[in-house]
Amino acid sequence: MAGFLDRWATGLRAYVLAGLLLVACALPGLAGLQPLDRDESRFAQATAQMFESGDFVRISFQDEARNKKPVGIHWMQAVPVALTGGPEARVIQVYRLPSLLGALLAAFSVIWIGRRLFSPRVGLVAGLAFGASLLLSTEAGIAKTDAMLTGLIALAYAGLAALRHPAGLTRYGAAVFWVALAMAVLVKGPVAVLVIAPSLILLAVWERDPVWMKPLLDWRWLGLAALIAVPWHVAIWIATDGRFFVDAIGQDLAPKVAGAHENDPIPPGAHLLFSLINLWPAGLLAGPAVWAAWHWRRDPRGRFLVAWLVPGWLVFEAAPAKLLHYTLPVMGALILLGAAGLAAGAWRNRWAKWGGLAWALLGTLLVAALPLAVAEGLEGPAVPLAAALAGAVLLVGLAGIVAAAANRALLAGSMLALAAVGASVGLKGLFVPSIDQLDLSRRISHELVLAGLHPRLSPGQPGPLVGVGYQEPSLIFLTRSDSQLAARGLAVAAATPGAGALVARGEVAAFEAGLAARGLTVSWQPGQLAGLNYSKGDPVELLIGRIGPAGQAPGQPAAQPTTQPAIAPAALPADDGGF
Repeated sequence: MAGFLDRWATGLRAYVLAGLLLVACALPGLAGLQPLDRDESRFAQATAQMFESGDFVRISFQDEARNKKPVGIHWMQAVPVALTGGPEARVIQVYRLPSLLGALLAAFSVIWIGRRLFSPRVGLVAGLAFGASLLLSTEAGIAKTDAMLTGLIALAYAGLAALRHPAGLTRYGAAVFWVALAMAVLVKGPVAVLVIAPSLILLAVWERDPVWMKPLLDWRWLGLAALIAVPWHVAIWIATDGRFFVDAIGQDLAPKVAGAHENDPIPPGAHLLFSLINLWPAGLLAGPAVWAAWHWRRDPRGRFLVAWLVPGWLVFEAAPAKLLHYTLPVMGALILLGAAGLAAGAWRNRWAKWGGLAWALLGTLLVAALPLAVAEGLEGPAVPLAAALAGAVLLVGLAGIVAAAANRALLAGSMLALAAVGASVGLKGLFVPSIDQLDLSRRISHELVLAGLHPRLSPGQPGPLVGVGYQEPSLIFLTRSDSQLAARGLAVAAATPGAGALVARGEVAAFEAGLAARGLTVSWQPGQLAGLNYSKGDPVELLIGRIGPAGQAPGQPAAQPTTQPAIAPAALPADDGGF
């Protein structure tokens, strides 16, 4: 095991190996999942609208200002979108590429920090574990801010690690820190500051010798950070008369901190439980991480990682609103502590060893149960597919844990890496995309094409799609920015002859009456689409129709719903929750 790690830990090979493992875990979801509701599709739609409007300062979702997060991720998404022909194609995979790059940056930064503070072997183990972790590899395939934020925060800590190293790199460390922090602020506002500032304060108090921080006051790097982060904030202040900051702080950040968010408050300790899934399959490192944090509390390297991990974790635990991804920016420190602890012999301590094994076992059981939870209440082959996937994940994961218990390190690492890749391919690449009930927006979009009613893809591009009873951002992204999926009155008011209509079965009579009052009618297509609006947890039955003038006899909806699209799913074209 030691010889293998040493061969792969040096030079660029560690980065290549960790990068390949991360891509193998991330690519199935990035390529296979439909546009996700609600946050991913809101981010992607806002980026697409920047191209349509030519305004790359203000952020909008349809006609509503999206004053929540800064513009950084939209600019990053705009680059691959522009290089691949613009926003008209609405290919969600292109919008996800910055997240993949952010996850790679996170894994590579962890490798560099591990090498700089400990050894190449520690860097490699930490990079592989972070890249294969379920949370980072999943966020790497979702077009929102969290993977990129994690990469930039990890890069900022790499700059700090350079400052603390006796060999120096002082000037470059300060430059890396300020550039990464400025870009992180441009991606997600004050979150990076909420993570990094408590770390610096804790280190200054703990060590009582903050002289190593002095290069951070270099006016050149402070000026460079200001040049990166300030111009857009000034521009958005002018463009919105300051409204962006009022909304971002008063309606987005402050309610989450105060517990008035749309999610019910969750008591402290939840993120510790979430880590069972988030860390998987690297839960084996949990015990050695605790061991290392205690034994190296007087070591500058241990203090640095503890200061990265603990204050940020406590900030997220204290916030009443909690989602799985909140602690992702500090997970790199936990994994580095675990990898360093392993290298220092923590596995010989029974508490560290059996604590890690228990954490890994619980995480494996939970991850194996995920497909069963997704399939609950669904029809068709979802349940047997879920059972097969759960069994495979459980079998390979348990094999890795047993090998670790027997001190077969290379076998354990190989089996757990295989479990991570297998779970990603099976769950995100095959299982979830195969469930028609969850793929409702993409099925609707394709049915609109077949009916000649798609406002973007059908010949002549008929007027805006109007709809009642299904208002998910993914369908707006897949159709057109002016689609009116709204309350009944707004949908009726936007209806134009020749345009498509998408109406929930229970709303048909009222919708037809509203159209009749405007001198319009609707001809329904045969059949209907049934599925699950997973954002709300509600089953829906939808009809597609064509708006026409009042003398045209309306068609009648079919009596029986169907959960199958008109063509095979394989032929279909391909919210920021929390802080």
